[in-house]
Amino acid sequence: MRKEAHLLSDEAMQRFIRNGYITVKPEFPAAFHQRIYQKTEEMFEKVGNPSNNLLPRIPELRKVFGHPMVRGALTSILGEDYYLHPHRHCHENPPDSGEQGMHKDSLHNSRFAVDEHHRHHRTRWAMAFYYPQDTPLELGPTGIWPSSQYFNTQPPFGKDKELPLDGEAGTVVIVHYDVFHRKMLNTSDKVRYMVKFLFTRMSEPQYPSWNHQDVTWETTDDLQELTWKNLWNWYLGENGKDQNGNGTRSLSELTEKLSDESEAIGVNAAYELGHIGGQASSVIMDSLKGEDEVACRNAGYAFNSMGRSAVPYLTEVLRDKDEKVRARAADALGDLGFDAQEAAADLIEILNDESKDVRNHVTEALGTITQATDIGVVPLAERLTDDDDLIRRNAALSLARIGKNASAALPALSEALYDANHFVRAFSLQALERIGTEEATEVSVDYLRSTRWCTSH
Repeated sequence: MRKEAHLLSDEAMQRFIRNGYITVKPEFPAAFHQRIYQKTEEMFEKVGNPSNNLLPRIPELRKVFGHPMVRGALTSILGEDYYLHPHRHCHENPPDSGEQGMHKDSLHNSRFAVDEHHRHHRTRWAMAFYYPQDTPLELGPTGIWPSSQYFNTQPPFGKDKELPLDGEAGTVVIVHYDVFHRKMLNTSDKVRYMVKFLFTRMSEPQYPSWNHQDVTWETTDDLQELTWKNLWNWYLGENGKDQNGNGTRSLSELTEKLSDESEAIGVNAAYELGHIGGQASSVIMDSLKGEDEVACRNAGYAFNSMGRSAVPYLTEVLRDKDEKVRARAADALGDLGFDAQEAAADLIEILNDESKDVRNHVTEALGTITQATDIGVVPLAERLTDDDDLIRRNAALSLARIGKNASAALPALSEALYDANHFVRAFSLQALERIGTEEATEVSVDYLRSTRWCTSH
């Protein structure tokens, strides 16, 4: 059992799974945070918000997100080889500038993510918020709804459920990418800054990446309990562990609940159907192929909780005449990760599907299920020239996730470094780094030598 300094404990991981956030306070002198605040203030005065070009202007931020306490928390949540996503942003909250409504970045700013459709429950994305100044409530911190991260629609929470992420200078809060959050009202006479970085999981979990001490899941009577426990098992590398559970509700009752107007009830029914296993597969598939968008979405979660036993049912409909069904099946297989390895060849067969939506999900799926092999490398490399920039991004990120097994994609990745889309360029560079051969390193260094150094010309 691993036990390393700065990694999260079992209790902390269970809190993160439930609540969708965790706070850490890296140890830096006060002057360090003051210097970052001053640089941020000067930056906004001179050039405004540089968006993703934040790090070159304030390189000290690397020390914040590279601090052992922050790295330990991110490693625990996203695995040992997590990736600093190219999306970085500094949020300015001037006095009396108004407050935001609750929202998810993953739904409203899908250009920063990979999946522009419904979100998966498994934690492959996380954000880190950093305050360079003391941020009490009156300064307008970020507010979140804890436990909202697994809702695709806005949950029935009120302001009484809102948690202000206030804290001293240097506070870092790591949140699930899908948690509902907002800018709160700044009633002070000072500007509040918050730096937000996005991070990405690169490898599917096969064992605990935190200080796991054989602690079991602490069961509660919350309606999201099955979702949480399913995620705990996934984090442990034990997806599908609770299949064939002892549910008390009939298949017909659970199927009806899949489309319930309460998302929590619908998702709960999905995981319960998944725990029943094979005998529930036909009704789950009927929902996946149906017209009810809510039931379709929840059917994906049901197959997810079935684990490896769901694969034959999903591969069977990859050639369905309805492109929506093909896309849903590919999406569900991708979310299964390693459990769906036997579906790789079937997915590759439809990688050139006429439907952009299908290609999108297949391209993403190959990055989670083929990490231990090179079977998807050449087909993914071909998708680096797709007309759709989201598919090209998916292809580059999937090749980065495959890493050392993706050396056959080196020529295509070398060309993709000059793609018009900056996310494609960033993911391609990460893929080359993870391939790690001498040739890949030479290509990366040559690109960095010739890249644009002066942003003003």
